[in-house]
Amino acid sequence: MDPIRSRPRVVTSNPSTSLQPQAEARPTAAPARANAVGHTQLSSFETKLVAPAQAQAAQPTPGAWRGGPDTEVGKAVKAIWDRMQTMPGADVTIKGDTPASLLGRAILDGKKVTNEQIIAMSKVTLDQLATDPKDREKVLKKVPNARELPVHKFTVAMLSAATGIDPQKLSEACPDLGLTGAPGTPLLFAADGAGLQRSTALHDFTDYLRGAGIKGLNKAVWGVEGRILSAIVSAVGGGRY
Repeated sequence: MDPIRSRPRVVTSNPSTSLQPQAEARPTAAPARANAVGHTQLSSFETKLVAPAQAQAAQPTPGAWRGGPDTEVGKAVKAIWDRMQTMPGADVTIKGDTPASLLGRAILDGKKVTNEQIIAMSKVTLDQLATDPKDREKVLKKVPNARELPVHKFTVAMLSAATGIDPQKLSEACPDLGLTGAPGTPLLFAADGAGLQRSTALHDFTDYLRGAGIKGLNKAVWGVEGRILSAIVSAVGGGRY
């Protein structure tokens, strides 16, 4: 906003000051110049503040390179990214990543992830992902607060954004999301380390979708397709992300 400049004073002449107008007119030039300099400085300061925001706005949406807004994959990418922006749990950070940054980098921008796989994600249903009711009981018996863990919320946010499934329903149906290991095995726990939490979240994302019928997603991210081998690669810190 331009600063409001002072209006110039009107000097009225009278018999006792008839010789002073020119002398008084000179000092007003300095404030005018000062105002002009101040206006210039303010504008440059505002420019410095606005520039980063403009640069940030210019950053492309992850996966936008896959196809234009009128293509099937372009629409799928936009829908996933739009859902991610308002997803509960989107503010959880694990090892420097939010659900949005990990989803964007590993999946939407993943060079090995195909357009067909991106499109297929939005067609997956809750029934295809839901954990067996008996396994849910085992999960909650072993980790009663499973649904309250940040890594669970992180994983649900990614998977819900990708599929369009309601995050609350997904959390209810899959309390084991974000837990390391598998129900019905001795290996099922909430990891303490941030690195293992993040890799577990991403592996649950790819492996649950693989189980829902999206073949090749484990291999695209981990280099191997099988559930156990890809989980091992995930646990030791491997992967293509």
